Amino acid sequence: MSDNNTTIHDRLEDILESIKLIEEWSKGRTTVDDFMTSSTGVMAFNACVMRFQVIGEHVGRLLAYDEHPLDEYHHIPWHAIYGLRNIISHEYANIDEEIIVSVINKDLGPLKSVIEELLRKY
Repeated sequence: MSDNNTTIHDRLEDILESIKLIEEWSKGRTTVDDFMTSSTGVMAFNACVMRFQVIGEHVGRLLAYDEHPLDEYHHIPWHAIYGLRNIISHEYANIDEEIIVSVINKDLGPLKSVIEELLRKY
């Protein structure tokens, strides 16, 4: 395995770890109110958001490779994932809770499947 593949693998592993943590922290929480009506819910929401930042950072780094492994998965909005990272990093106070909860409910599963598939390749 070349150094480039090791780096790709490590980034994919970090993304998968973040996805699993988001799944754990959001378990049983499917609406914004599920997160925002208790201090533990707010803490879980904030932790999930920080993990989305990690995911976005790694996706951005993977997209920077000349030959990155993400090209064949056009159904995943890679640039939007990186864009979410930018919003979290630079405009944290403007995060739309509905969007975050929607991403958790609808987009995390398909992303996890692709990352697991990529990890089998790298």
